[in-house]
Amino acid sequence: MKEHFVLNGYTYDTKAEWEEAKKEEESIRYIRAKTDLSNPSVALKMYNGFVEKRIFITPVGMEFMQELRKEILRSGTVKAEDLYGIPVGLPRRKGRRAELAGENGNKDKMMAEYYRSKLKSMRVVAAMLAVAIIAMFVVLFAGPNSALEDAEIKVQDKYAAWEQELTRREEAVRAREQELGIAN
Repeated sequence: MKEHFVLNGYTYDTKAEWEEAKKEEESIRYIRAKTDLSNPSVALKMYNGFVEKRIFITPVGMEFMQELRKEILRSGTVKAEDLYGIPVGLPRRKGRRAELAGENGNKDKMMAEYYRSKLKSMRVVAAMLAVAIIAMFVVLFAGPNSALEDAEIKVQDKYAAWEQELTRREEAVRAREQELGIAN
């Protein structure tokens, strides 16, 4: 028969799930001891932080979140439609999270995989940006009316002006040579 792990009336299939619930239970105990959750603004701030960071994932944590939500709504400081919903991950037999965490509940592996996927996404975005920048330089330097083409035209105009000046001076020198009878 398969071994089950029980905590607060909830049965967990694996020791890793049970340990995660145990950690959440300890965190909840600490939060209740160190925080004045009867203060609506403190409770709301804590609740929003827990929701945004998805701190609680086990039934024990969900139960605490539900209690906190009811307390906030009971205080009347926030309407139910303005309050974030409690995020839940539907239980999976051998889900991605359980695979990453393994039987020991190793969160480091889970975090490493999460950041690896984020890094992969960032690399794709960086590559696309690099391609866009290269395309802009190609258009800038190789396209019509590019900066290089403008510079080339200015240099050609300058050399053309020098050539005209030289031709005019040569003609003046030849004319003077003919006057003096020194012609070749």
